Amino acid sequence: MIEETVAKIEAALREARLADPKNKAELIALLEKLKAEVQREKRSKDLLAAVDSKLKDAAVEFDVTHPQLAAVIGEVSMLLSKIGI
Repeated sequence: MIEETVAKIEAALREARLADPKNKAELIALLEKLKAEVQREKRSKDLLAAVDSKLKDAAVEFDVTHPQLAAVIGEVSMLLSKIGI
C-alpha cells in the first residue's frame, strides 16, 4: 500500500510544473530517500518474519524432542508470570 502511494506521489511530482526547478529536484531527491527507507523497512519486516518462523519451528522441535523439559519450562514460565515477572 505504501509503495502505491509513493508511486502516485512520484508520478505526480514528475509531471508537476514547479516554478523553481531546484525545488522539484530537491523533492525528487527526498522522494528517492523515502523509497529507499520503505524498501529497507520492507526487508526488515521480511527478515523478522523469517526469524519468527524459524523460532516457532525450533520451539516445536524442542517440544517434540524434549517434552518433559518443555513442560517444566512452561510451568516455571507460568509461575513467574503469575507473580509478575
